[in-house]
Amino acid sequence: MTTSRGTLLARNVVIASGNLNCPVRPVAALPPGLRQIDASDYRSAADLPAGAVLVVGSGQSGAQIAEELAEAGRRVFLATSRVGRLSRRYRGRDIMLWLVESGFLDVRRDEIIRLAGRIPPRGLLGVEHTISLQGLGAQGVVLLGRFAGVEDDGRLSFADDLEEHIRFANEASANVKRYIDEYISRSGIDAPVSEPDPAETVAAQLPNPAVRSLDAAESGITTVVWCTGFRGDFSWVRLSGLLDPEGQPVHEDGVAALPGIYFAGLDFASTRKSGIILAIAEEAHRLVEHIVRHS
Repeated sequence: MTTSRGTLLARNVVIASGNLNCPVRPVAALPPGLRQIDASDYRSAADLPAGAVLVVGSGQSGAQIAEELAEAGRRVFLATSRVGRLSRRYRGRDIMLWLVESGFLDVRRDEIIRLAGRIPPRGLLGVEHTISLQGLGAQGVVLLGRFAGVEDDGRLSFADDLEEHIRFANEASANVKRYIDEYISRSGIDAPVSEPDPAETVAAQLPNPAVRSLDAAESGITTVVWCTGFRGDFSWVRLSGLLDPEGQPVHEDGVAALPGIYFAGLDFASTRKSGIILAIAEEAHRLVEHIVRHS
């Protein structure tokens, strides 16, 4: 390995740079004059130019940023996406405690792919409270369908799938709660009964008619915040067979196809837990064991 301090030789190498360190944007030539930033560069509403903001993507970053902008008094347009949702609390506890205890986060990567057909984006989870699309609409955020590109006349185009996105998030939340309910019943746990979450029961306030396209200037939009996901930047890794055609690691449970190479911190590397802080100790132990056995 060539570094700024020269060439280093090692029997084993653990690449722990993660695979969510490079923002991904759709290819779209937006009208000139719009400031564009990625979710990773957003700090606060005060740092953005005056005017309305278009947030593209309604996962955790997009929804949280849209909510903060709305609370700061900004007019916000949110181009939604097909993302699940989690309540912040359920049956008397933070929902993450239930997900860890019930084994929900231990579901294997291959099982997730079998059920969803692919690795899905992480479900929307508010930091301190539940955030939902319908809740954001009730706060005044203008909800749109998926961002579909730029039309010939420069207008921004959106798909007609907003209601589908709201329905999908509702169903995802209900499915997770059902999973937890079954675990509570099976384990004989004395837990409080479920109570309605205001963020999930509030009526959806949707644009009528639905917004399929808009002129950024006429709508007062001065900034676009791209919340369209991340991928890993492994361009510095130059070993044949280590990366797939898209430049992402080829591995099984963090163990690369090439002997002596390991990847740590990859999202969904082994289970739902992979890629979040809860998996660090478990993953490190597994990789170290593999290194010791094969050294």
